[in-house]
Amino acid sequence: MLVYGQVLAGMKPGDKPVEGPKNNPMMPLIWVRNHTGESGKTSRIICSTIGAAVDLESEGLRRLYVNAIYWGLGMEDKILPKANVDYVGEYHPAFFGFGKFRRGLKPSDFELK
Repeated sequence: MLVYGQVLAGMKPGDKPVEGPKNNPMMPLIWVRNHTGESGKTSRIICSTIGAAVDLESEGLRRLYVNAIYWGLGMEDKILPKANVDYVGEYHPAFFGFGKFRRGLKPSDFELK
């Protein structure tokens, strides 16, 4: 396991973890493994159960994903503690929840300009 996560009392990063069975045991959020296929080639795999649009407002989470990609490609020498993970273009995610769906949007609506 690489990263475990706690259920928080609210939806903000600074909210306190809830007490009791919801955090015992804590759930894995990100983990890695190596997998050797039938051809004998070993692949690096990273899996994540986090990453909603609003989660990507976190510079730390963006850096984790960028570094995970470098790791998966065997490019650990490119992993930097403070690599630039700024947005390319504007990024204004909508918070998830009931009644938040925006109809009529197409992938082209999110094209970098």
